Amino acid sequence: MQKTIVITGAAGGFGRACARRFASAGYFLGLFDLDEPGLQEMRDQYGAEHCFVRRLDVTDPEDCRDAMAAFGERTGGRLDVLLNNAGIISVGSFDTLPLAAEHRVIDVNVKGVMNMAYYGYPLLKATPGARLINLGSASALHGNPELVAYSLSKRAVNSFTESLDIAWERDDIRVCDINPMYARTPLITENRHLLRKLPESGIRLTAEDIAEAVFGSLSSSKVHHYVGADTKVFSVAGRFLPFGLRRFLLKKVIGY
Repeated sequence: MQKTIVITGAAGGFGRACARRFASAGYFLGLFDLDEPGLQEMRDQYGAEHCFVRRLDVTDPEDCRDAMAAFGERTGGRLDVLLNNAGIISVGSFDTLPLAAEHRVIDVNVKGVMNMAYYGYPLLKATPGARLINLGSASALHGNPELVAYSLSKRAVNSFTESLDIAWERDDIRVCDINPMYARTPLITENRHLLRKLPESGIRLTAEDIAEAVFGSLSSSKVHHYVGADTKVFSVAGRFLPFGLRRFLLKKVIGY
């Protein structure tokens, strides 16, 4: 039987790369995003027989419920992988950014992940060996003064992942997260000028690197996956270096 995947934020950089990677492995694609023209482009690319496309606002619980129900009807109730990829970023000083913008980051990056996991659970439970994969970030490893709400949201995602990996083990559902450093996607490149000490040469990862990490996690028992050399080094440092030293190093890196 053909395996299936749902990808939120499917029309963005990571989403498109993951769609390509899983399509190449023979998966039926569930592509969800607010970007309707982008979704139509992907539908034309893959063909209606190979994908299910739907506009989705992950911050709307009822929309998530209806989207997952519609996908389940299309696949006979099968969902092998749910990839919570949808996410946004707000860059700047917390005390000068609009509070509503910071709240929006939490709504999308945290509540959106919770909504999709909640309504995806019945389909995951009904599919042997299913996976829930949440897109985290290296920003979860230490708070970032330029990305206050984003760092908060990704640390919350890491905790959410750990909790569900324990809770859903009984249902044969593995849960993990993927934590990359900055990657060459519009989410980062369009905001690069707002980030201190982030030259173009400092963005080493590509969307394809993240897609490979997502696909590779299917054969791993790890809960947290750190993508890129910088992220792996910092994750190790976080386990062994005192907090004060980690704080000092981070300030040097970001120019504070």
